[in-house]
Amino acid sequence: MNQNVTNKPRYITGFDGLRAIAVIGVIVFHLWPKALPGGWMGVPLFFVLSGYLITDLLIQEYDRNGHIDVLSFYRRRLKRLYPALLMMLFATATYIAFFARDLLYNLRSILTSNMLYVYNIWATKHGDSYFDSWGGSSPFTHLWSLSIEGQFYLIWPIIVMILLGLRIRRISIGAALIGLAGVSAILLGVLYDPMNINRAYYGSDTRIFAVLFGAALAFGWPSRRMKYILSPRVKRNLNTLGGIALALTLITFFGLNGEWRATYMGLMFVATAIITSLIAITAHPASFLSHALDNKFLNYLGTRSYSIYLYQLPVFVFFDKVVTNHSTFLMGILKIMIVLILSELSYRYVENVFRRVKKPALGTGSSWYQTFFSSHSVQAMLVVAVMLMAGTGYAVSANESAHAKPKNNLEKRLDSNKDRINEANKKAVSQAKKAQKESSSAKSSSQKVDPKSLSQQDRDLMDKYGLNAEQFTTIRDNRVTAVGDSVMVDVAPDLQELMPNTVANATVGRQPYSVPEILQSYDGQGLLSQNVVISIGTNGAIGENDFKKIMDIIGHDRQVYWINGYADRDWVSQNNNFLTEQTKTHKNLHIVDWAALVKDHSNWLGDDHVHPNQTGSVQYTSLIAKAMAEQGQKK
Repeated sequence: MNQNVTNKPRYITGFDGLRAIAVIGVIVFHLWPKALPGGWMGVPLFFVLSGYLITDLLIQEYDRNGHIDVLSFYRRRLKRLYPALLMMLFATATYIAFFARDLLYNLRSILTSNMLYVYNIWATKHGDSYFDSWGGSSPFTHLWSLSIEGQFYLIWPIIVMILLGLRIRRISIGAALIGLAGVSAILLGVLYDPMNINRAYYGSDTRIFAVLFGAALAFGWPSRRMKYILSPRVKRNLNTLGGIALALTLITFFGLNGEWRATYMGLMFVATAIITSLIAITAHPASFLSHALDNKFLNYLGTRSYSIYLYQLPVFVFFDKVVTNHSTFLMGILKIMIVLILSELSYRYVENVFRRVKKPALGTGSSWYQTFFSSHSVQAMLVVAVMLMAGTGYAVSANESAHAKPKNNLEKRLDSNKDRINEANKKAVSQAKKAQKESSSAKSSSQKVDPKSLSQQDRDLMDKYGLNAEQFTTIRDNRVTAVGDSVMVDVAPDLQELMPNTVANATVGRQPYSVPEILQSYDGQGLLSQNVVISIGTNGAIGENDFKKIMDIIGHDRQVYWINGYADRDWVSQNNNFLTEQTKTHKNLHIVDWAALVKDHSNWLGDDHVHPNQTGSVQYTSLIAKAMAEQGQKK
């Protein structure tokens, strides 16, 4: 047998297996994010595969013909991808129109941007976060990646033809593409903002590096120049590297959290480079991965991975709206079965039907559309398509479809609270500046107060927050600096009502690493109080260095009341354990155990099961006040 593949395109065994791994990762991530926190890396795996395969085929076409038929390339891509996408969009829009009208918001823009392959650009400002499962998911969120691929397909064949026509060394082109990938990765880090993750996560410029990795690989590792037979030593080395690449890829799937800051500061780039090496070795016909990933099960999923990817999120979102107890493992399996059924129908009656449409040879006496529309399966499919288009038209005609996503009760409350917090802060800051001229701004905690001297307003506050007279008089005049994320935005008005000398600095999406700078600013202004309340850690892990900075700024003389978190996120429990450990070395650190209190009171939480509702906010504030009073009474 000839050692080298001929100029004919080679079917690369193992790639369907990689597609299967990618789509399994994405599905498991959406269903059970705690089990596979890095499953979202299936999308970069798809990106690198696309970049490699498309570029490899374009190079082969240029080598055969001396040019690239760009229009023919567009036609092939549209036949392969567009019909299934349109069918999914029409079906989802129709279901929303009749059964899930609360999802009508932005529907016109979502459908239009997806059909033009610019949805990811639209989503950077208007879309839901890919990682947001607390406020409810959109059935279209996952489609951002298809837009990036569509943009790549539009411009890449022209660029490849120009580059090859300039007779630049192909290895040099590959090196330049890796350099451009590095620029894209730098932009990912620069544009990362934990309060608006969409710009970095969905951006074409920030995510194109995965596609560029694949394209660079095609220039330096063309599929048709690989030998089928290698020496034992070379083959052993190739397989060893393949095993390492596969192991590291799986570690990435199980360990790389998409909400870590470090993920955007280089980890995603490194993980994508590892995936690229996995693809390179799998592409080689002599590697064990080429054969190990070539089996009936993986090939089945791989060939249907596009339709599986299209339908998985709509099924998950709609299923959860219909079924009350939808989070069990068995319900997850049922969701997957529904996705597989829909993807099989899409693969057979949409993808394959349009993929096989060809122009008839000249002189056959029939046009291509006559041949196409004569198929009974196509006729049935078209009936369904017309019905779905009618449903889509009905959905788009609804007034809600042109409006932005309506705010839920929590979002409305947080917006309202921001104004209340600002007004209370003005008064608290004014009092704090006056207090700077005095030796103390609070009453002695040891002072005995006659309950009869308390006003009716004081008694009402005591009743509201469940405090006795001694607790109330111990804390009511305390100066407090409160820093936190959206949970603090939720709670701060109650905290300021109970303790008016509280200056609160809270915002939605805040990460722990931003707290030291805030505290340093307050300290420089003389506004860092003797009592510091911190509610942070819901959105990300508390780094040891960040914690040390926080405690160093606060010092040993001030008292720190750190409220632990309650949320279904891995890092929240890790944060709680970390904080508990720190009390052993920081005597002025007091953990306010909200997690232990609220776990048996789910009725204190809002619909997201994270933020306290109005009742929960009162209980949250009461818990802080009691911890502060207990410490004050010890003095």
